[in-house]
Amino acid sequence: MTSDSYIDFHAHHHSLAGERVIQDGIDTRGRHPWHLTPSTSPASDEPHTNEGRFLAIGESGLDKVCDTPYDLQLKVFREEVALSEQLGKPLFLHCVRAIDDILRIHRELDVRQPWIWHGYRGNAQQIKQLLLLPTPIYFSFGIHYNDQALLACPLDRLLLETDEDTTTPIADHYAQVAHLKGLSLDELIRQMHDNFHTLFGE
Repeated sequence: MTSDSYIDFHAHHHSLAGERVIQDGIDTRGRHPWHLTPSTSPASDEPHTNEGRFLAIGESGLDKVCDTPYDLQLKVFREEVALSEQLGKPLFLHCVRAIDDILRIHRELDVRQPWIWHGYRGNAQQIKQLLLLPTPIYFSFGIHYNDQALLACPLDRLLLETDEDTTTPIADHYAQVAHLKGLSLDELIRQMHDNFHTLFGE
């Protein structure tokens, strides 16, 4: 990764020229709530037993809209949080209409590793609430987001991603966010590199 490369913090494609992509399922390992079944492998069979180097656990979390039984989601998410703590790796968070349970689990499990809220579309008030947690939560904004939430997000907790969007280059996303934040493009790129280093030590 060069000092001027665009970092895409969550995507489903390989890195392109001028990019550093954190690729879902390659750079991150986890059990998504959409894909859980009663026969889902236990946490003990998951990423730390697989060969290869990876950056984070996830994406994992809770989703009250999907069909997966919620008690199963809660069980697996607790296991994924424990794995994140055991391995000392950040966790990419998937959360749909489950903020109260997310906050409760964060408190109950005394989380020490940072969480990255992937595809954040919440509001500014929610960001202010989450910033009060003792362990950092980062907010990864995709192509579609709440402008006021992005403005409320401190630069040192801000990440940018394309997720499954294959039509919008990450460079265009950076340009739009830099304009909204009143930053130069170089300033935003440097901040994303700083945040990457803080999260992953690279």
